[in-house]
Amino acid sequence: MLPPPPPLLAGSYRHLAPVLLLLWLRSGAAGTVPAPNGGDRAALEAFKEAATAGGALASWNSSTGYCGWVGVTCGGRGHRWRVVSLDLHSRGLDGTISPAIGNLTFLRSLNLSFNGLRGQIPPSVGSLRRLRYLNLRGNALAGAIPGNITRCASLRELVLADNKGLTGSIPAAIGGMPLLSVLHIANNSITGPIPPSLGNLSRLTRLALSNNYLQGTIPASIGNNGHLRLLYLFSNNLSASQTTWGQAFPASSRYRLRLTASPGRFLLPSPIFPASRCLKSRRTSSMGLSHQYWQDCSISDGSTLMGMSLWQTMRKSGSF
Repeated sequence: MLPPPPPLLAGSYRHLAPVLLLLWLRSGAAGTVPAPNGGDRAALEAFKEAATAGGALASWNSSTGYCGWVGVTCGGRGHRWRVVSLDLHSRGLDGTISPAIGNLTFLRSLNLSFNGLRGQIPPSVGSLRRLRYLNLRGNALAGAIPGNITRCASLRELVLADNKGLTGSIPAAIGGMPLLSVLHIANNSITGPIPPSLGNLSRLTRLALSNNYLQGTIPASIGNNGHLRLLYLFSNNLSASQTTWGQAFPASSRYRLRLTASPGRFLLPSPIFPASRCLKSRRTSSMGLSHQYWQDCSISDGSTLMGMSLWQTMRKSGSF
């Protein structure tokens, strides 16, 4: 219960009444009232109920205001009670992600990585228009990447890696997310081609699509981005013609690349990267596959791509 309001002042001090009233309201909110926004609290409570089967979030209770709960950050200009960040990585969460997460409409950062979350990514995530960072890596999530995730127009980093139950294709509409700088969906079970629309991501610096079931050719449009510095496509079933590769990655480009196709099959045409022009090292994996790394390779016109790492895989008995 709030303390009684200050008595009204008389005479020349009456003009101070609004100031005293404001101070009274703030003192009450900082004391016994945890927050004026019940929507965010209700969303967090629904999240807790769905995401935990044990006591992983036992500290989320009525003894403290929700802005003081573990992993919760509130703030924002003029919105001090709105949740702007939820960071619960490595907290032992073992349930599902509640659709109520979409009600945290002021959320800018959501990190639920390295837990045991299962089920699907709720489409309500697409309601988080202010979201800049989404990391769901290292869970047991299943189903397709929701298409309306592309409604998160402020998103800079999208990390969905290491969820082997994630299936379906890469939504082509991801190519319409103008601020995206990191797209990391490696080590899932994604199928289909790489959408050429990813070449529209002009701010993309890191693209990791490795260890999936992607097929088809590597779109030349990916090479149109001068900011791209890391590209992981290895352990897929991709290919590239000499013409396409030359268009995508001209000799003046500098990338850190890791690429491979299925065991025993070449990915890149040898005229572009002849073995005699590359430094090589070998190692053998536990699955009986020999991995050969090509570094500092010269392309056919004599130019050198410094810092390039091409990763090809073959059977131990195979040869280039």
